[in-house]
Amino acid sequence: MLHRPKPNRYYLIHNEPVLLTETLLKELQPPNRPQPIKLTKPWLIAFGYWPDPSANSWIFEDSRLIPGMNCWLCVQTRRYLQYVHELQDLFEEEYEYTELRLRTDPNKLHLPTIRQQLV
Repeated sequence: MLHRPKPNRYYLIHNEPVLLTETLLKELQPPNRPQPIKLTKPWLIAFGYWPDPSANSWIFEDSRLIPGMNCWLCVQTRRYLQYVHELQDLFEEEYEYTELRLRTDPNKLHLPTIRQQLV
């Protein structure tokens, strides 16, 4: 499936996490194609999720995610999430009353390398 980047989503550009704006999206040239960011625990924490040890899940307000092999499952929607922008899409579509804001500088988050993602 071909993914077209949306504005107001986090992507990697030159190995740096960047919040794409409408302007930036229009200015990007072909070699600088935005890459998706793997949804990891540090990203969940940065968005305000916290672990619920009794249920083996992560919670933020009404949203509950369960870790899978290479993805996260949203309990309410039964939707699988693999990347940060997919979590942002989920909140835009399902939880429009809740604003999903990053509470940490994105450059301070650990970004797994391609090799770590494949293991």
